[in-house]
Amino acid sequence: MLDSRKTKTYNENKVVTMIGPGTLFTGELKCKGTIRIEGSVDGKVLSEDSIVVLESGRIKGDLSAGQVIVSGEVHGNIQAVDRIEITERGKVVGDICAPRISIHEGVLFEGQCAMKAEGAATAAKPPQS
Repeated sequence: MLDSRKTKTYNENKVVTMIGPGTLFTGELKCKGTIRIEGSVDGKVLSEDSIVVLESGRIKGDLSAGQVIVSGEVHGNIQAVDRIEITERGKVVGDICAPRISIHEGVLFEGQCAMKAEGAATAAKPPQS
């Protein structure tokens, strides 16, 4: 993933890859830039920048990125180098791990949460149940 010794700024607004509404992607999706998901993904999603799951987005698989913002639904583990944000409409069933985590009021979250020091999240795995 990323070298944790370097300071990186993530930009969730500079979308490089988009899975649009009504689209179903099956497999492993890797991207260096921001991935915006409005459709459905069945498989792993990896980005060196950001993964943004909008309200219509549905993912069944693990996510790994610099930062992850969830407003849709994720069934899988989420790992981020910098931060994870689950907005008020987000649903996550799975473990999450990042140095900074924001879970808004009204979120459906079922899993374990681990906050690791910055740089440690790349090597750390979420706790196993």
